[in-house]
Amino acid sequence: MPTQEERLTILEQSFGSLQKEIGKSIREVNENSTIMLGLLQTLTQESKQTGLRMEMMKIRLDQLETKFDAHTALLNEHTRVLGEHTRVLGEHTLRFDRVETLLTQILARLPEKP
Repeated sequence: MPTQEERLTILEQSFGSLQKEIGKSIREVNENSTIMLGLLQTLTQESKQTGLRMEMMKIRLDQLETKFDAHTALLNEHTRVLGEHTRVLGEHTLRFDRVETLLTQILARLPEKP
């Protein structure tokens, strides 16, 4: 059986080894904490930038929506005017058909040239 002095020496050596391991573990935890803090700060900055980009995209989409509304209104106006022109063209076609019919009747009544 080891003497008290030997047991104390073994205990001191074990305690020294344990202190080294604990010191190493604490340094690793500190390093990892520092890395995590840096990553968290980067993530926070990127999140803010993403929020700003989203706001800019919302503004641009609102502007596009306004332009699309204006273009749609203009297209509707052009469609209305085209409809009016189509109606007038139909009326003119009917008139020309009547005039053509009358001219055909008039030509049929004229005497032929010798």
